[in-house]
Amino acid sequence: MRLAEWIKPERVSLHIRARTWTDAIREVAELLREAPEIDDFSAFLEELLTVQGSGQLWFDSEVGFPHVRSDHVRNLVVAVGRSTEGVVLQDDQPAVKLVFVIGVPKQFHTDYLIAVGALARVVHEASSRARLLRVKDPAEFVSLIAAEEQKV
Repeated sequence: MRLAEWIKPERVSLHIRARTWTDAIREVAELLREAPEIDDFSAFLEELLTVQGSGQLWFDSEVGFPHVRSDHVRNLVVAVGRSTEGVVLQDDQPAVKLVFVIGVPKQFHTDYLIAVGALARVVHEASSRARLLRVKDPAEFVSLIAAEEQKV
């Protein structure tokens, strides 16, 4: 399955306002509130925040990947938020400007690894991140993710 099949334009916000990591996760996850892939959004969000609060987070080069494997998720789901100001996660690291919230059913071990790995490869290059930070609308963002995925 390709990233563009997981990332839908209606689940992309190009102007998140959050200034803290927890608020950024909440704001981006909110894009999944009505997602049919999630049985219980409140429980999903609570699990996501708990996992991220325990120090199990992954971020690199202005990109954060808050993620959780959950019994409340029926199918892999992704929401994306972009912050022009950036969200400070750690003082000694660059501010996070792209937030990819990922929910995966507990039993989907390999899909989870495939999704995070594919996203990491796409955003690893500074030029790819720069293009994602410049796009004007969510559909263009998804198209660019698809195009960048073909290159890696």
